[in-house]
Amino acid sequence: MLLELRTYDLRAGKAPVYLEFFRTFGVGLVTRHLPMMGYWLVESGRLNRIEHLWAYESFEERDACRASLVKDSAWMNEFVPKAFVDVVTQSNRFLTVKSCTGDFQMAIDNRKAHHPNQPKDSAMFHANLYSLMIGGNIAPSDTEIARLAVVSGSDLGQEIVLSRGPFDTLLNTCNGAETHEVLRPISLSPLC
Repeated sequence: MLLELRTYDLRAGKAPVYLEFFRTFGVGLVTRHLPMMGYWLVESGRLNRIEHLWAYESFEERDACRASLVKDSAWMNEFVPKAFVDVVTQSNRFLTVKSCTGDFQMAIDNRKAHHPNQPKDSAMFHANLYSLMIGGNIAPSDTEIARLAVVSGSDLGQEIVLSRGPFDTLLNTCNGAETHEVLRPISLSPLC
């Protein structure tokens, strides 16, 4: 399994605008092609940042999925020109799974599910909180749902630990982390 953690940094104040357009128009397009696992707004660290996680059987499957996406005229001609005008930088990391919980495995198993667009009057965010930690010696915790190894991109050779829990608990589980972000999942995120 090859995971891709994509990071978008947006102009100040524009992350909620992007997320609103994504959840009400873009998610129905992109999940026809790409296998979504998680979609989060960063609440600490670099603000106006969006983290999203995709899961592929292999790099070849990723190539095929992305080639299919760029052939989708609604994605290329309607979503991308409007949504990406506020994206300042994009980056990604390729990851492999070192360990995970049943919830994370279920998201992998259901990764190819199509997610319909949400109504504009529905809630943008789920009540749960996550944390994303990067480091070489992150202590295990009860909130951990996945421990991933960075195999390409920045932080090469480091681990990324994804945890879910109450705010105070997430803050107390970052021993050994070099970076710690609190994440708020959008309501349609498989990992929410």
